[in-house]
Amino acid sequence: MQYVLTQAVRVSAGLSYGAAAAGFIWALGIDYQPAPHTGVLICVWTAAGFAVLRAALLWVRRMHGRRPARPTPAGVSLEKGSRASHRQEQKWDLFDAVPDGSEGWVKARRLAANFLILAASMTAVTLPSLPEHDSVTATLQRAGAEVANASIVEQPRVIRKSYDDDDRDRVVGYVVEMVVSVPHGPARLALARVERSELPRTGERLPVLWSRGNPSLGGITGTASELHRLADTQWKMNLMGGNVWAGVALVFGLCMLPWVFLFALGLEGETLQELAWSPGVQWVHALIILCAAYGYTPALSGHSAHGLQALFQAGGWLLLAGMLFSPAYQLVKENRS
Repeated sequence: MQYVLTQAVRVSAGLSYGAAAAGFIWALGIDYQPAPHTGVLICVWTAAGFAVLRAALLWVRRMHGRRPARPTPAGVSLEKGSRASHRQEQKWDLFDAVPDGSEGWVKARRLAANFLILAASMTAVTLPSLPEHDSVTATLQRAGAEVANASIVEQPRVIRKSYDDDDRDRVVGYVVEMVVSVPHGPARLALARVERSELPRTGERLPVLWSRGNPSLGGITGTASELHRLADTQWKMNLMGGNVWAGVALVFGLCMLPWVFLFALGLEGETLQELAWSPGVQWVHALIILCAAYGYTPALSGHSAHGLQALFQAGGWLLLAGMLFSPAYQLVKENRS
């Protein structure tokens, strides 16, 4: 029975990591696809489900394989508060049934897991910036969007102006609404509000994304390359794409990279193996993954997060990154002992 439970733990761990890796790779190319992102969402919840299953199996395995405390040899006194005897009993109780593993394999496995944790955390930073299901962009994509080179047919309407911080009389940006004429299409097509550094002029030509089948949806403008990718709605890897959150994720990842190596290659294999087979540690990890999956479900399904879900969405990437530091507790405990 113990052997079956051990193999089940390994299989559930592999499936959890595999689903997380698939979800991470899939999420790299969904920036120009309309919500919902069902495939990524399935991968995320599959990883969470198998993480919970792994923790549960570890607990069952421990309960099944638990042995009684070692008998005290005759003539040996165990004083109350004896730190050495407590450590010996604790070691026997918690880690006696940990499977053996070579030093190289254990460290390589931990390093791969750390890289996956960091990648998942960096990806989670960018998910809230995805267009929602009811956004103009997603609605146009589902209606069969295409790109056209349109002309502004009336004076743009200024909604808001931005001023220079040092010179309050100098305008540095405009938020405007425009009406354009699309060749072989509607003579008047309203565009969504757009921010421009200079005030657009009547007659100016610009690329727009619109739907021939439903021109009442209006359109959006942007760079020609971006609009063509939105019209294609294909999976295409986009590591930056002008998204400020992608830049934040990159800086965060570079700052966390040393910890990825430290908490894998800088520790003894025995310590890493004990953590990998500890029900307590893996339950904490499973709960973190569950919280992150719950928090990022709205972003992947194309809806707004509210309440507790919004809290997990805002801080889920930090929770995931915190999993890198799980060996820190073991190191502090060993040093205090």
